[in-house]
Amino acid sequence: MALQPTRRVVTGHDADGVATFLSDTSLSPASPLANDGSAPPPSVPGFINIAKTHGFPDTSVAQGDVFTDYYGKQMPLTDDTGVTCRIVDFPPLPEDAPDEINFWGPDGYDPKKHRVYPRPEGKTSQDAQHNASNSVVTSPHDVVFQVPGLTPGSATSHTTPSQHNILSPTYTLSNGPVQQAPQPGTIDFPGPYGQIQLGDYDSRLKSVQILDDGYMRNGLRGLGDEDLIAFMQLLLPSRRQIHQLVEYQIDQVSWYHVCFHGPTFLDELNGATTKGGVLQVRDTDLKWIALLFSVMAASMFSVSESQALSWGFQSDEKQKLTRQWFKCCVTSLNLADYMRCHHIHSVQAITVLSMTAHVLGYSTTQSTLLGAAYKIAQGLGLQRLGLEDDEMSLTTRTGMLMVPAQRQKIVQRETGRRVWAQLCIQDWFSIAFSEMYSVNPLHFVTLKPSNIDDTSLQVYPDEVPGQPGFLNFLYDIARLMPNIHDAILGSNTLFTKYERVLEADSKLRQLVTERCPKFLNVLEPLDPTWPSWTPWARRSVQLCYHHKTIMIHRPFLARSFTEPTFNFSRRACLSASKNILKEAKQAFDEEGPALWIDQAFMVAAGITLVLDLFHRRKGEPELMEHKKLVESTINTLSKYDSMIGARGCRMLASLLAEQSKVCTSNQLGMNNKRAVEDNDLDGANGKRQKFDVPRFVERFVGDKSSFTDGLGTNYPAMQSGGPGAVAQNNSSTLANGNGRPVEESAFSYETFEQLFPPQAGISNSFLFEDLLNFDI
Repeated sequence: MALQPTRRVVTGHDADGVATFLSDTSLSPASPLANDGSAPPPSVPGFINIAKTHGFPDTSVAQGDVFTDYYGKQMPLTDDTGVTCRIVDFPPLPEDAPDEINFWGPDGYDPKKHRVYPRPEGKTSQDAQHNASNSVVTSPHDVVFQVPGLTPGSATSHTTPSQHNILSPTYTLSNGPVQQAPQPGTIDFPGPYGQIQLGDYDSRLKSVQILDDGYMRNGLRGLGDEDLIAFMQLLLPSRRQIHQLVEYQIDQVSWYHVCFHGPTFLDELNGATTKGGVLQVRDTDLKWIALLFSVMAASMFSVSESQALSWGFQSDEKQKLTRQWFKCCVTSLNLADYMRCHHIHSVQAITVLSMTAHVLGYSTTQSTLLGAAYKIAQGLGLQRLGLEDDEMSLTTRTGMLMVPAQRQKIVQRETGRRVWAQLCIQDWFSIAFSEMYSVNPLHFVTLKPSNIDDTSLQVYPDEVPGQPGFLNFLYDIARLMPNIHDAILGSNTLFTKYERVLEADSKLRQLVTERCPKFLNVLEPLDPTWPSWTPWARRSVQLCYHHKTIMIHRPFLARSFTEPTFNFSRRACLSASKNILKEAKQAFDEEGPALWIDQAFMVAAGITLVLDLFHRRKGEPELMEHKKLVESTINTLSKYDSMIGARGCRMLASLLAEQSKVCTSNQLGMNNKRAVEDNDLDGANGKRQKFDVPRFVERFVGDKSSFTDGLGTNYPAMQSGGPGAVAQNNSSTLANGNGRPVEESAFSYETFEQLFPPQAGISNSFLFEDLLNFDI
């Protein structure tokens, strides 16, 4: 018996079995019809006949016909004006041959059959009811990342982070039509091998217990999972203090990073502490707990001692709790399996950690976490938040008129854009350090965050100081960095490379002087109606601008001290360094929030000035001026209780001491010059020597102390406190090996971790190989 041709609807059918209709312009490889209804070219295999239901005389399907597919399923056909249905006759299939078109079979996708790892059988009806009540089944193009909590302005009830139907949205395939790709602007949760169901993961204690004991927790070591959660519970302050820390972050610090929506986070916090007034770690999603610890650590570091004391925190608790909360954040992320279960809270926690990681000496850890955050953000679709239709109708008068669903969509979209912008800034500002970047500006469509008020959701002009105002301008500055980097790499001679540097310097100056928003422009008077953080944001813009000037000229900074051709770079960097020290000194003297960039940029400025001292002759007026500035910088850095301050203070003091020795040696050389000439020494003996980097490193490290431990060296003999130990001796004087002599090779700079944060732009290799590679 001859096999009959098999007729199938190529474009699929919906859940009710009705044939799918598409317009003539909706063509795909599975339905390659031309607009005139002609058949596909012979190169497309498998087609025998194509019939259309509208507008063509050769139609083979009449209005009201019923179509029967290969499996005998009947689908009623309808014909609407301007709409066509494509029916394809395929060659007959032998018995039991696989059906490549209806791949899942007549009943569609079945997870018990088609999953790579099928679901176990035998679940009780109670389990099924429980899963159904704790999940929301949606199609992929409807799934967006869920920011837990009510929309801003709602006070009727609270949302707790432990409610998994909101915290971890379910993402499953359902029986029915082929799923469409996510629409632009939505944030879905695709896995690396397809779609995953995040709701299957429960972050409560019972799920934490399944992790291996050897699972890496870059935080609190030596404890089991239950003990870890109990220990983190002990580290939580009172409910009042938690609220004080969170509110301080929202009001005084979040303008710098804007990585989370303040009203939403406060509502989540209220919901998590409603039962008995105590936040229980074991009953709350650990990714949200990680964000909470990250926020508290950032607030504790930024707040002044007097303010912290008014909250009930003693001075000796400030630095200790900051470190412990940092570790709790990293531990919570690892216990929550954040690298597998992607969530916006994980990315937010990591980006906020940048406020404390560098001052605690965890720059290497933070760089690794940011690498994971980039991949998680891509998995969540944060790079696809382009312009949406509803944004065109947003005005300054429509914010309060939105329904809750509209407000929630805007909050989620803007939060995603802010987090993505912060990730881009972190990556692009690290180019000077790593000489490469991970986020290509051409590879994403996400827009800059809108200048929207967090509470009313009203849209403001760029000149009005909205919450993301500082972030947006910092993004504009950071956006120059990859272009500069590529332009320099694309040049083949020093002349053309330096041309690119001068062009970049001009673009940066033009951006800051001509396109800076009014509320961030230091030349504009302060408006008393502006937020309290406006002066701090202005100062941070100036610090960033002057530091990026140094970073732009960084490729020619070492040459600028010895080659007159690049003298402009020397003058530009010296001027920028003086401005950095002036702005940072004012920030230290005021009661504003402490920011790690103040210390890091001071170190970069101080190193630039002290290197200039090596190339000054006695009697030049700049010699004493710059030396006093460096001494003042050492004194200021010694007052910071941070790793950046300790290392920066030690580095500048060591360089300054070395420069004093060089000046003394040179003076003696001048006095003996005539004797040298009279003795007619060999010319080789009269050559200038290179800066002795190995000896300098040995003196910089000094004796075996807490500072040596804080370098994170790889040598076991030099490890006692582990990386991250803060130096106790912040003296501005150089320690010259008061202990037992140590072999010179043991102090090679390659043996300890990076001294300064990547965003400071001074890597160990650049410092010791480039900047200190000169004749003395």
